[in-house]
Amino acid sequence: MIGRHMTKALALLFGLALTAHAGLSRLEAISMIETADNDSAVGSAGEVSRYQLMPRVWRHYTNSADYGNSQVSAGIAQQHLNYLEGWFRQQAGRPPSELEIYVLWNAGPTYYARKHFSVAAVHPNIRERAGRFVNLREMVTEVPSRPSLLAKSSGPR
Repeated sequence: MIGRHMTKALALLFGLALTAHAGLSRLEAISMIETADNDSAVGSAGEVSRYQLMPRVWRHYTNSADYGNSQVSAGIAQQHLNYLEGWFRQQAGRPPSELEIYVLWNAGPTYYARKHFSVAAVHPNIRERAGRFVNLREMVTEVPSRPSLLAKSSGPR
């Protein structure tokens, strides 16, 4: 059985016309971009879990060191995402866009504040990753019936 992420990837690869427009959740998209859903990933700066949280951020929400537990890390990541969104609303006086959500996640709130909440001022690498995040969030998710591309071959005809 093909998983949801793999189905989407195959559909995009084969250029299938997709029908539903409900993309990945924020956490799913972050996990895909940060580590390709690798629960044991450790970043070059010491980031942990599939969401690549700094250990000090992780410890702010829990005493657990179970970085590889996807349920624990999802709970912590959601709490941090809620914090970032609330912080941004308070500082900027408006809700963040999806692109800004990823900038906040990846570069941090103080970085984005130093850029005066201007996406144009963000480093191009961060903007590119944020664009991928938005694409995953907006990605269509259901494959229409075109079984000939995804079904197993029944042999030569």
